[in-house]
Parts: sequence; C-alpha cells; structure tokens
Amino acid sequence: MEDLTIKVAEYEGPMDVLLHLIREMKIDIYDIPMNELTKQYLNFIHSMKTLELEVAAEYLVMASTLLEIKARMLLPKPKLEELDEDGEPIVEDPRDQLVQQLLEYQQIKENAKKLEELSFLRGLHFGKEASDLSSMQEIIPLKEGEVTTQDLWNALKKLARKNIAKMPLKANIQHETHTVEELMDSIISKIEHTDKKQVPFEECFPAFNRHAITTTFLAMLQLVREHRVRFIQSSPYEDILIEKRQEKEKESD
Repeated sequence: MEDLTIKVAEYEGPMDVLLHLIREMKIDIYDIPMNELTKQYLNFIHSMKTLELEVAAEYLVMASTLLEIKARMLLPKPKLEELDEDGEPIVEDPRDQLVQQLLEYQQIKENAKKLEELSFLRGLHFGKEASDLSSMQEIIPLKEGEVTTQDLWNALKKLARKNIAKMPLKANIQHETHTVEELMDSIISKIEHTDKKQVPFEECFPAFNRHAITTTFLAMLQLVREHRVRFIQSSPYEDILIEKRQEKEKESD
C-alpha cells in the first residue's frame, strides 16, 4: 500500500490521526492490520520531524503502543481453559484496548459535532427574557427518610469512582446493551426477591460499563416518576436504599 499523505495541522492528537488512517485505508476497526497501520503512523511521525515540528510526547507514546501491540501479536497465543458460548477457547486480542479507545474517541468526536450543529442552530433563534415564576414555585417537603436528587447524584458519582478503580487496565469489549424498560423490570424484580422489599442503591448497577450505568440510573428515575419505587436513607451518609411503593401509597400521591 502506498504511503498516505497527512496534513499535520488538521489533527488534534494521535487518536485523530489513527481514525483518519483507518478511514483512508478502508479497514475494519474491529480487525485492524497492525503491520500496515503502524507503518503509516510511523510515516506520519517521520513527516512531523521532516517539517522540523516538535513531536508531542503523546504521539510518541502512541507509536510505542502500536509497536508493542504489533510485537505481542507475533507471540504464540497462550492456551486458555476458559471457553466462549460456542465452546471455543477465549484468547485475548492485544488490539482490544486500542479498539475500545478508538471507538470511545470516535463517539466523542461525533457527539462534539452534533453539539456544534445544535449550537449553530440555537444561534439562529432569538431568546425571550425569562419570566418571573417565583410566585408559582412551591416547596414540597420530603417525607422522613426520603432523599433529594442531589443525594442520588452524589451516590452515582461515588459509585462511578468505585467502579473505575476496580476496572481492569485491559478489558474485552462488551456489546450487550439493555433498554430503560428492561432495566426497570430488572430493578423491580430484584426488589421483589428480597425479604424487606428494598435493595441498596449500588446493587442495582452492573459491573463497570458507562452505558449500562447511565441507562440503569434513567430506569430508576422513570420508576420514581411512575411512583413505583422510592429512595430512602435512614440518616445522612448512610447507604441509600431503593424500595417498592405500596399501592395505597401510589393512590395517596
């Protein structure tokens, strides 16, 4: 394959360069030919030096990462006892972590583009001065033991920090997803299978998976909106519990 021409100033970092190379080479992001990708990336590094540009450390780190992955793929695959659903041995692919990072970066770029478009469209509208709604505000006191949305947000951030700390440095890519409705049913089922009809907030979340954590939290909020569950906390700093509401409680609301 001929060397690709890259304009250095057009890229924000090494991930940007890799995604460009993958598109130009028309290769499957899930099955990257490391030999060719590494060659083209090193050509890019060389072009930066030829133009007498300072090669940023992050570009050099990515170059060493690509070379390491390329070398690991040449090593004999270890025999593993763990089998997949089809009974085939599960062999770790040295490219998995790189693929995960590329997919996440690609998603961030796409989201940023959408936000930029929305911002542009928003600029085409003229805003109206905000109305004074203070006279319509009503402060509804919480019942004893109930928690605020800020309490839930703090608990979710605490859970995310815990899961990030437990997350392995290298993990296989997970494609399993669930809808909000499926997770609502899962939460209700989990509660109903306990003696006290309540479970700790943290136990409703899966192992570290950003999409699953976000979807589970949305499912919880929808259950609260439908008056099917409520959050309780015996005292400040204690664990937050989620419990199913009784039918008579729903009617009183």
